[in-house]
Amino acid sequence: MKCDYDIVICGGGMIGAALATQLAPHGFSIALVEAKVPAAYDLSQNFDLRISALSPKSALVMQQCKAWDILQGMRLCPYKRMRVWEVAGFGDLTFSANQVGVPELGHIVENRLVQLSLWQALEDNDKVDIICPASPESFHRDGKVMRLDLDTGQSISARLIVGADGAQSKVRQEFGIGVNRGQYQQACLVASVNTELGQQDITWQRFVNTGPQAFLPLLGQHGSVVWYHQADQARALSNLSHGDLANEIMAQFPPQLGKIEVTAQASFGLQKQHAQSYCAEGMVLVGDAAHVINPLAGQGVNLGFQDVACLASVLADARSKGEDWSTKGVLKRYQKQRKLANSLMLHSMDAFHHGFSQTNTKTKWLRNLALASAKIPLIKQRVVRYAMGI
Repeated sequence: MKCDYDIVICGGGMIGAALATQLAPHGFSIALVEAKVPAAYDLSQNFDLRISALSPKSALVMQQCKAWDILQGMRLCPYKRMRVWEVAGFGDLTFSANQVGVPELGHIVENRLVQLSLWQALEDNDKVDIICPASPESFHRDGKVMRLDLDTGQSISARLIVGADGAQSKVRQEFGIGVNRGQYQQACLVASVNTELGQQDITWQRFVNTGPQAFLPLLGQHGSVVWYHQADQARALSNLSHGDLANEIMAQFPPQLGKIEVTAQASFGLQKQHAQSYCAEGMVLVGDAAHVINPLAGQGVNLGFQDVACLASVLADARSKGEDWSTKGVLKRYQKQRKLANSLMLHSMDAFHHGFSQTNTKTKWLRNLALASAKIPLIKQRVVRYAMGI
């Protein structure tokens, strides 16, 4: 039976769109199904609340399809230093790009603009059809062919379905793949701010008894403040007026923040989640559909880009060898590489969260010792390279 496409990617966000850009050059015909068109970019727009810290390895994926050039024509903020310290302790660590001989450690970017730049990179690609707005309603198997019924009334078929549709993945649920899930007691407040201080090249995170406090620089005199707190406290803070919230942040955050003005705010719960399997016959999961980690170190989106690079490599290699690349046997090669790596990161962030949530003296001393030991040049260089994804 002839298929409409080789691959249908359900979810056209950052990870789904990035996967389409990586697969198309290898001759795969692709449908990218997405529910919502990303808003167009305008220089006068306020900064979005949803931002990410893209590693150089993630940026490389975007460079390969020219999306990075497009993104640079919008706005992104490079950062050259990272600082981590505890308010009451001797552990105080600063990482710098020059320690590993690179111009920057990464870039702070708005998620929407990453998605938008990837979509623009796909505009003239005759191997990719973007079907939007549309969402999958049901899936049907006919031998080796998968058929999708969309909420638009359209029906399309493919040899492989990719679930890039987020933590509540419809694809994952429809294929009966369970998840191991956990909830944290904390929640996260995120606020977009205008800063009195000039452009900063550092992202920092300070640990206090109630949880981490962080600052992420954005272009010009702008930034993003991240405040981990007990869930009820984070919700209460998010309900304050912009002015009252700014006063609370300036009273509780370190002086490195300076004077700020809040322009937008929101809070969200923290969870961890890992799919019990990444693939089935004719189906594979990437990004948040496969794994959701604590956002403490901002590695979630970078893990998704690593999924993209790995899956594209596995599928292209199998196709070049004349193999049936849609089979579970081939897809397990991707799962073998990524499931273990993602599991290690998930558990590392979990341990990091719990380690810095403890208030007893012994635990505080041990974590300060860990931060202090990371100042040893060889260890420090390894930590920096790991954080950069290289």
